[in-house]
Amino acid sequence: MQLDLAAYGAASVELTGHFSGINRMGKLFVIALLVANFAAFGRAQNPSPAPSPSAAAVPPQNQGLVVAASPAPTPVPVLETKLVVSIPEQKLAVVVNDKVYRTYRISTSRYGEGDALGSWCTPTGRLAVATKIGATAPVGGVFQGRRYTGEVLSVNAPGRDPIVSRIIWLRGLDYANKNAFHRCIYIHGTPQEDTLGTKASYGCIRMRSSDVVEVFNWITVGTGVAISDKPISRAVKELADDKRLIATNTTKTEVKSEVR
Repeated sequence: MQLDLAAYGAASVELTGHFSGINRMGKLFVIALLVANFAAFGRAQNPSPAPSPSAAAVPPQNQGLVVAASPAPTPVPVLETKLVVSIPEQKLAVVVNDKVYRTYRISTSRYGEGDALGSWCTPTGRLAVATKIGATAPVGGVFQGRRYTGEVLSVNAPGRDPIVSRIIWLRGLDYANKNAFHRCIYIHGTPQEDTLGTKASYGCIRMRSSDVVEVFNWITVGTGVAISDKPISRAVKELADDKRLIATNTTKTEVKSEVR
């Protein structure tokens, strides 16, 4: 009986040792499981950065993207507008790029051609538009001292011959017409439209009101004006020839300058 108790005591000690060992292993297992869970949670909260792309995936920095070249825009044509007045034909022509675009009947001075102060003559040669007056005045609006008076005249109003509708003030570019601006030589509207086509003015160039309004809108300050003693066709040709001659001489001068 004593042996049995001893055996039983030994067995009890042995079982107690096994259970204590199991308890220690369980504790270690639980601790390892908790550590693994905490590590997984940390990775979820702080994900690792994406790996850098390989060198093959990155395009070389010194090679630009190849883009198909778009066609160059079509250049806008440059329109050069001039006015040409023919005294023998009593006409004014709008000339665009050396081609007559439109012609109008006019009146130049009844006293002939010239530029002397107080002569009331129409100057000839090369001139230019110095200023434009009356853009908002009504057709037939009367001007006095280059100011619109508020009066409007009908066509061919009896006994009236003022400046009407628009004023295109000219300045001379040649020595022979150097007084044109000071003499107040204009292209302007007239109510006396039945005199157009004849020399009837006092030095200015008269036009029908509707015609001068049209020309007024096509030109700018600086537009060239040629008043010629030749027909329109010949005057236009001579202007074109002069322009080509000037362009040729300019090119030659530039070449000589470069050679030096």
